[in-house]
Amino acid sequence: MTEKAKTVTIRIPRLNPKQEDVFVSVNNYTCIVKRGVEVEVPEHVAEVLRHQEQMLEIIQQFEEAHR
Repeated sequence: MTEKAKTVTIRIPRLNPKQEDVFVSVNNYTCIVKRGVEVEVPEHVAEVLRHQEQMLEIIQQFEEAHR
């Protein structure tokens, strides 16, 4: 018997009208998360997106420190 994954509601902002939706792949699970609207995603997808945001912040800080 398979257990259904817990879901959470997230919203990825659309900062630019030309920004594409976000592709996420975790192990064998893939999805496209629509920007600008609230969507329900499995917890592991939300976690990957949180990590992505953290890494982008670290990259930005590094780049600013090395200008």
